[in-house]
Order: sequence, then structure tokens, then C-alpha cells
Amino acid sequence: MCDVAKVQKIAHCLGVAPGKVQLNEEQVVTRTSGQNKSVAGFSTILESLANESKSETAQNSKVSREVEAQVYQWIEFSVLYVAPGSRDRNVAKQLLGDLNKLFASKSYLVGHFITLADLAVYYAIYDLVKSLSPVEKEAYLNLSRWFDHLQNRPDVHQGEPLLNFTTIYLHGWATGTHI
Repeated sequence: MCDVAKVQKIAHCLGVAPGKVQLNEEQVVTRTSGQNKSVAGFSTILESLANESKSETAQNSKVSREVEAQVYQWIEFSVLYVAPGSRDRNVAKQLLGDLNKLFASKSYLVGHFITLADLAVYYAIYDLVKSLSPVEKEAYLNLSRWFDHLQNRPDVHQGEPLLNFTTIYLHGWATGTHI
């Protein structure tokens, strides 16, 4: 999860120059910005990117201390659980099921707008969702709706091919009917 490409994608989403992003000798992702200011660790890097950004996503991530804390928890969750869990098929199935249940009553992970939490989890599960068959995607309708919504934002998919979520069942039922 904490690789260079994901940090660069999130920086692009936030409209911020990523600076020099690399893995240090301990394989921890680090970022050096234009002022030769260096930060290490995925969460810390995302926080620094959000502080530099004027984007809607960054602002949504900082509307209150409560929101900031929840966003931070989701980012840590994506690093500590989602990324490693995506490699084990049984853990991945449980993870997708849990996220699917969560999105039965929510459109975003924190609040009512996209935040850094959504970006971190989206990029953490991207390869896992990409590997799902259309029938498997149908088992996760709510998660599929959230994922498809995010991937259709140009700043998120960044020219990557859009994943296909158009089956008869998905198309008819995953219309985002949330309260």
C-alpha cells in the first residue's frame, strides 16, 4: 500500500506536486518537498499533502478535529489491514464484505463528502477490486457503487482504464439509494 506510485496518485488528486517520493533504506516511503523538507510514513505524507492542498478533498478531510481523527484512522486502517489483507484471499473476502456492509448506509467513509480516507482505501483495494469477476462484484453491490463513483472522478482514475461494473444486476440495483 505504502508505495511511491500511490503517494504520487494521491498527490495528483489533491493538486499538489508530489516532490521526490521514494522508499528509504528501511523501505518506508518518504517525501521531500520543494523546500527540502522531508517527511516519512504514509499517513504523515498524506497529512503534509493535505496541508499544502487547496482541493475540496483536502478541505473535507480537515473540517473538524473529529473528521481529521476519523480520516487518520482510515488511512492507518488502509496501511495496517487493507494492504496486507488484500494478499490473502480469505482476509480479502472478509474485508470486502465489511466494506460492503459499511457502504449500505454511507456514501463516503467519513462524513458526506470525499476525503483522504476514501482515496487511501480506494487505492489500497484497487488491485483487489480489479481482480474480481462481474459475479463477484455483484456480491459487493454497495462497495461496487462507492468504488465506481470514485473511479469516475478524473482526478482519481487519472487516465487508467475504468473497471467494468456494468452487469444487469449491478446496473439495476446499485443506484445509490442512501438516506
